[in-house]
Amino acid sequence: MKFGELPVEEAVGAILAHKLYDNSGKLIFNKGHLLGEADLEALSQEGLERVTVTQLSAADLHEDAAAERIGAAVAGAHVSMRAPGVGRANLTAAQRGVLHVDVPRLEWINNIYDGITIATLRQYSLVDAGDMVALVKVVPFGVPAARVVDVERIAEASAAVLRVRPLQRKRVALIVSGTDATRGRLMKSFQEPVRRRIEGWGSEMLEPSFTEHSAESIAAAIQAQVAAKADMILVAGISAIIDREDVVPSALTLAGGSITLHGVPVDPGTLLMMGYLGDAPVVGAPGCIKSPKTNVIDWILPRLLSGERLTRANLVSMGHGGLLQDIAERPMPRSVTNQPHPPARRRADDVGPTR
Repeated sequence: MKFGELPVEEAVGAILAHKLYDNSGKLIFNKGHLLGEADLEALSQEGLERVTVTQLSAADLHEDAAAERIGAAVAGAHVSMRAPGVGRANLTAAQRGVLHVDVPRLEWINNIYDGITIATLRQYSLVDAGDMVALVKVVPFGVPAARVVDVERIAEASAAVLRVRPLQRKRVALIVSGTDATRGRLMKSFQEPVRRRIEGWGSEMLEPSFTEHSAESIAAAIQAQVAAKADMILVAGISAIIDREDVVPSALTLAGGSITLHGVPVDPGTLLMMGYLGDAPVVGAPGCIKSPKTNVIDWILPRLLSGERLTRANLVSMGHGGLLQDIAERPMPRSVTNQPHPPARRRADDVGPTR
C-alpha cells in the first residue's frame, strides 16, 4: 500500500485520500472515491495537477472488506455484525445480557497493525438487544491482507473475543433477618427495592421470608429456599456483615455452603458476601441493595443471572473501576470534612448501613 501525492494523470485506480472542492466550494469528490478515467478530466478542468491518494496492492484488502472480516472473526455468541462501509463493522448484542470481552486478545489485536482498531464497551457491561457493544474501524483505506489473517487466527484461538451471556429467568429468594420489633420496617425497607431490580432483569422474586438474626435460623432459611428450588438466595440482615465469622457467613457455612469472598472491592457495597450452596449463589447483601443508584449489586447479580459462577478472582478483579458514585443516604458518606464530630453509631436494631 502506498500513500502520497501523484500527478492526476497517474491516479487512475487510486483512492482519493481527501475531499476535493471546486473554486466555488462545491464538493467534487469525497474522500475514499476510487478514481476512474472519467474523473481525470473533471480534476484537470479544476486546474488540479496532483492529488493525494492511497494505492492498494494485490497484497492489500480494501477497508470495507477488512472491517467485515475482522468483525466476523471477533463476534461470538449472541453478537451480531453489520458492515455498513467506510471501513466499519458494527457489533451489537443479539439478546439482553452481560458482555464478555477477551481483553488480552482484544489488546493483542489492537496492537497488530496501525489502523486496525476495535473499541468495545467495558467488560461485563449489561446490554440490551440491539445495543452496540463494539466498533471495528479500519483507519486507512486498506491494510495488508496478512494482518487481517493474523487477527482471524488470534480470534480463532479464543472461545470468543466478544460474546454476550443472555440473562436467564431465575427464581430469586430474599431472606430478611432481624427481630420481631423490626420485622415490618426491615421487610418494607428491602422488599420492593430488591423486587424492582430482580424483575427489571427479567427474573422472578419469590415471596420474601423473615427470620431471626442468628446463624442457626438463617441457615435453616437458606436450606429451605434451596429445597424449594430457588436459583439464587439474597440475605439482607438487620446489621451489616463485618467479618467472615459474622452471622450470615456463619449461617452459610452451617447450611453446608462455602464462602467465596467477604469484602468485595466495590464501593458502595464493600461489605457484600458471596458464596454458594451447591449450584445456588448465596449473596449476603449490603444495605446499598436498597438504593436505586448503581452499586455492587448491579455488578454482581446480572452476571449470576446469566448463569456465570463467580470465583474469588472474578470478585477481586472488580476493584479496578470499583469506585462508584457515592450514595448520600449512607451514615458515613465519603466527604466528612465538614462534620465537626464523627457520626454517632446507629442502634443495633437500625436497618443495616448502606455500605
